[in-house]
Amino acid sequence: MIICKKFLVLLIILLVLFFVFLTPVFAQESGEKAKVVQLSSNIYRVTFPYQLQTNIGVSAGKDGILLVDTGFKETAMELKATVQGLCKGKIKYVINTHLHGDHVGGNVVCAKNATLINGHNLDQCMSYGVIFPGNGELEGEAGNGFDTYYSLNFNGEKIQIIPYPGVHSDTDLIVYFSSSGVAHMGDLLLTQSFPAVGSKVKEYLKFLNKVITVFPKDTKFIGGHGHDFTLDEVKQYRQILLTTIEKVRAEMEKGKTIEDMKKSNMLEEWESWGEFLSFLNTDYWIESIYKSYHTS
Repeated sequence: MIICKKFLVLLIILLVLFFVFLTPVFAQESGEKAKVVQLSSNIYRVTFPYQLQTNIGVSAGKDGILLVDTGFKETAMELKATVQGLCKGKIKYVINTHLHGDHVGGNVVCAKNATLINGHNLDQCMSYGVIFPGNGELEGEAGNGFDTYYSLNFNGEKIQIIPYPGVHSDTDLIVYFSSSGVAHMGDLLLTQSFPAVGSKVKEYLKFLNKVITVFPKDTKFIGGHGHDFTLDEVKQYRQILLTTIEKVRAEMEKGKTIEDMKKSNMLEEWESWGEFLSFLNTDYWIESIYKSYHTS
């Protein structure tokens, strides 16, 4: 009897320790509360205050729910509960703007019973009749538009899926809700940071020119991280990039190295652009510009 009582006491102590010390860990994984911003009658942006604060696009309406990205796996259950609070339908589609972990982590929960669309399976989705090839509506001025896109009809509007690989990753997509006038750009647009494009700065400027040319003036742009942009703000963003590129290239012409320019803090005026995503700071941007324009 004494041994049984001692065992019971030990078991109670272990249970108390479990709930005291381990419950906060689980709360950190699944207890994050979402910020929900309504951008049109049925389009929402959902953002969790967790790590990189990935922006998730939501179409919620009579056909059900479509998600653009799913964020981190740690917030997946809360994301599912949040979007199902917007309408009674099920999650029918998940479109991933690219395949980095902070954008697809929640797929394990949110895409479990949904049709998944991404940059690697567009042809397969088209062969199954999930999406359909576009008909050239995304041409800009002087033909400066997007050569290829696909369409999906959902919740009463045409959703245009525009692949643009090779600048940020090899699977990047833009998702444009044409009736609502909302474009989810994924990490092809980081509205509070320098672009995450490495040594492909010149290619990225060409991309921004297409965006500015193709999309209507009243378009709302959801970035992969950061607040939303208008088209005018996209233009202002491009101008900031052009100005900083010009300054770095001028120093390159003088023979300055990457380290010279970093030490001089020559982009001090734009240091705030490295605060939201700290790894995309002015030092990173100097190096990206240098590697993009340097000729050996």
